[in-house]
Amino acid sequence: MAGVGFGLKKMFRGRGVLAVLRGYSVAAVVTEGPMVLMILLLLALQRLLEGFGTVYRLREQFLFFMTYAMIFSLLLAGIVLLFLDRFISDCIYQQRLQDVLPAFFGMVFFLLLAGAPAMGLYLLTLPVSWAVRLAVQLLFCTLLVIWVQMSCLSTVKRYTFLLLGFAAGAGAALLLTWAFLAGGMDPLPAALWGMALGFLVLLFLYMVQLLQCYPAGGWNLLVFFPALQRYPDLLLTGLLLGLGLYGHNFVFWASGYRGQVFPTGVYCARYDVPAFFATLTILPMLVQFVVGLETRFAAKHRAYFDTILYGGRLEDIRAAKQEMETVLYAEFSHMLQMQLIVAIASVAFLGNFLQTVGLDETMAGTFRVLCFGYCLYGVVKCGTVLLLYFDDRAGACRAAGLFAALSLAGSLVTLALGPDTWGAGFLAAGAVTGFWVLRRLRRYLDGLEYHVFCEQPLFAQPQKGVLCRAEETLARADRTFAQRRHPRETNREQD
Repeated sequence: MAGVGFGLKKMFRGRGVLAVLRGYSVAAVVTEGPMVLMILLLLALQRLLEGFGTVYRLREQFLFFMTYAMIFSLLLAGIVLLFLDRFISDCIYQQRLQDVLPAFFGMVFFLLLAGAPAMGLYLLTLPVSWAVRLAVQLLFCTLLVIWVQMSCLSTVKRYTFLLLGFAAGAGAALLLTWAFLAGGMDPLPAALWGMALGFLVLLFLYMVQLLQCYPAGGWNLLVFFPALQRYPDLLLTGLLLGLGLYGHNFVFWASGYRGQVFPTGVYCARYDVPAFFATLTILPMLVQFVVGLETRFAAKHRAYFDTILYGGRLEDIRAAKQEMETVLYAEFSHMLQMQLIVAIASVAFLGNFLQTVGLDETMAGTFRVLCFGYCLYGVVKCGTVLLLYFDDRAGACRAAGLFAALSLAGSLVTLALGPDTWGAGFLAAGAVTGFWVLRRLRRYLDGLEYHVFCEQPLFAQPQKGVLCRAEETLARADRTFAQRRHPRETNREQD
């Protein structure tokens, strides 16, 4: 979550164990709280449906719709989130906060324009009622908007509200589902409409906060187009990271091991269930990344560039760079060591526990392999973020592309070799890409002075292109409309 480190710094200024525990607790709640709440909500809804006598087939269909809505909304929204973080950062630095809300509405418009028809066409292929189709469509579109809202709110440090809002939405979803079931509605549409309306409540709560945090601005929904023409590689990086994360699941969904909820609705429980539990094991790594790199490293990163910007001597710049690299490698090493301990403990103890609650020996073996696979995926993800810290967008995009390609190819190979090798393709993709990312980061830092001083243009050049011209046209129309609506205020501002 962008900018979370600035709030955590204040908590770690205190001395003693309590200050450290408080900082780590807040980081864990803020970064992973919504994910944990979502898991608890789904478990609670499953129990609620079971309590009302809902048959297993309908409960399976509910989980199918929730899984598809969440995965594909995250995939689609993930394409723009890295770009949105960069755009908002530029707006904050250039004091153009009035452009954030128009950019938000513009991105949401284009995401819904791309996602809503695709989801609608897919739902038409499923043999379900229109009540179910409309509920899933509303849920998918609402989730698309929420992922973008969360990115915008995290930049202004509304972390507590993010979590409380998510809790309120989850509570509303659970309460509405119970009310619909108690009122006699069919179980599947009752659960789906409860979820859709509950997250719609969350959307409105987040929207109120967004309107309070950012100035209104104009109605130029293309305000982000010039930045989009400048940073198109961020969109590709977001897409490839999503494909790398979920692509190995898609391979098994298309295999002969898949299960079918509907003729066009597939899953692979023998792979998806171990992958889900293995995903949970990297939560400590993500929390440590936020705490270590976004606080201690960010301070050294800022100090290095402040030394450059405010006239530091060459010796001062080199000393600041050395301190920054020392902290970076120390924090990254500590993060990786801690996650290896968690992965080993999960393989040794959690794998045996999962066998006692329903996983067979093959699924438990897949889980053990994926524990290390997701550990290495964490290295890839964190290393990619660090490359973006230093504006190495080309390196981040190549890393994401390499991981996506290797993950898909490796999963296809292990699929052919048999269930005993499942997960090894994802593990190999993480190992190769993780090594490449760390090597790229080391080489980039070795030549950091060149990238900072020699790759920047000597003179600012006006941007040209189709996207810039489209934005300029709409901006002129926006100014004309504003002048006609408030001629006196506009003339006074121009004077």
